[in-house]
Amino acid sequence: MSTPDDPIGFGESDSSHGETLLEIEGLTKYFAADSGLFAGLNFEPDQFPPVSVGIDQVEAVDDVSFEIKKGETLGLVGESGCGKSTLGRTILRLLDPTDGTIRFKGEDLAELSGEQLRQKRSEIQMIFQDPQSSLDPRMKVGRIIEEPMQAHDMFDDEGREARAKELLEKVGLDPRHYNRYPHAFSGGQRQRINLARALSVDPDFVVCDEPVSALDVSIQAQVMNTMEELQDEFGLTYLFIAHDLSVIRHISDRVAVMYLGHIVELAAKEELFENPQHPYTKALLESIPVPDPRESGARGVLEGEVPSPQDPPSGCRFRTRCPRLIAPEEYDVSDEEWAHTRAFMRAVKRRTFEATSAAELRRKFFDGELPRGEAGEIVDEAIDLLATDRDRDGEGDGTVTEDDWNDAAELLLESFAERSICARKRPAYDLESEYGSETHFAACHLHR
Repeated sequence: MSTPDDPIGFGESDSSHGETLLEIEGLTKYFAADSGLFAGLNFEPDQFPPVSVGIDQVEAVDDVSFEIKKGETLGLVGESGCGKSTLGRTILRLLDPTDGTIRFKGEDLAELSGEQLRQKRSEIQMIFQDPQSSLDPRMKVGRIIEEPMQAHDMFDDEGREARAKELLEKVGLDPRHYNRYPHAFSGGQRQRINLARALSVDPDFVVCDEPVSALDVSIQAQVMNTMEELQDEFGLTYLFIAHDLSVIRHISDRVAVMYLGHIVELAAKEELFENPQHPYTKALLESIPVPDPRESGARGVLEGEVPSPQDPPSGCRFRTRCPRLIAPEEYDVSDEEWAHTRAFMRAVKRRTFEATSAAELRRKFFDGELPRGEAGEIVDEAIDLLATDRDRDGEGDGTVTEDDWNDAAELLLESFAERSICARKRPAYDLESEYGSETHFAACHLHR
C-alpha cells in the first residue's frame, strides 16, 4: 500500500499518445421488451395453439464498431433514445453486452468478469449526467472522492485525503471544502466533484455521459474547459456523449453520429461539420438555432417519429424518415416523379390529408400527372382506394374505410419503400475526407 509520501502519480499510463486505446467491434446490446412471470408469451388467436413463446427484444445498440486513440475525445451525438448512454455503459461493462468485443489496451473487456473486471475499473471511469443524483447526499465530498481509491486499495487514509484535496484543487474547487456535503455546492461545482471522483483512481479512459447538459450555458463552458485542461495534463481519453452539437464541436476531436442503435456517420470534427455526408447528420446540423431574428422558417425538420427499437426498419434504419430515400431500380421514374411519389406514400402512411376525389389527389400530390409506367399504375391504384368518387360495389357513397387506408399504405410501402436498396441492404461506406486525411464513414447508399 502506498504511503502519504509517495507521489500521487497523475497521468501515468502504459499507452502512448495517438495509439489505439479502445477498439469496439460489432458491439450489440439487446434488452428484453417485457419482464415478469408471463414475459415471452404471445397470444395469437388465428393459429393453433393460440399461445407462442418468444421474447421480444429492444435493439438498443446494434453492431457498432469504432476505435478511440489515446489522448483524443470522440464525441457521440444523436437524438434522445438513440442508444448513446447504453453504448457508453456497455463499453464500461456496467451493462453486459449481447455480442461483440470491447478491446481496451488489447484486452477484451467483454470476456472479463469478477475480480478481473473489478480491477480493470480503475482504468475506465464514468461521469454521469445528473450532477446531483450521482452524488450521495449523506457523504462529504472528500469521502465521495476517496471511495474509489479505497475500493481499489490505493494509499492509506492520509494518502487518500491528500489526493482528494489535490484533486479538488485540480478541478477548480477549494480544498478546504473537503468536509462539505454536496447540497452546499452549485450544479457546476457538483459536476466538478464528479470529475474529481472519476480521476481519483487515475484512469486512462473516461465516458462522459452528457456531463454538462443539466448546467447553464456559462457553466457548461467552464466545466468543459476544465475537462480539456485535465485531459492535456493527465493524458486522458474521453468518449463524450451529448445531444448538443455546439458542445460536441467545442470539445471533440472526432464525432460519431448515432441513430436508432447504429453509427450512421463518423469523421473528424471539421470534416463532419463542414462536409456532412449522411442526411440525418445534415438534418441535425440544420436544426442548430441561428442567432439572427431575420431568419424565419423551420430548419432541419424531419418527417415522422423515430421507429421503435423493438421493431427497427430493415437496411438503413433512417430510411423511414429520410428525405433522400432511393427509388427502386425497377421503376423508370425521374427525380421529380420519385419526389412526388415518396411524398404521397408518406402522407398516406401518416394520414396527413383528408380523402377526396381522385382528380384532386392527383393534382395535390402529382400536379395532375402521375409517374410513367408501372410506378404510375401502382400510384393510380392507391389513389383509387382513397378517392371519394370511386364507385364502391355500385353504392357510390364515397366512403373511405379504415381498410382502404391500410390497403393503400401497404401497397405503396411494399411497392416502393421495401424495394429500395435502402430497405434491402445495410449501408456502410468509407469516403475520402475533404478536410484532413482521416477516413470519413457514412452509412448511406447515396455513396454506393
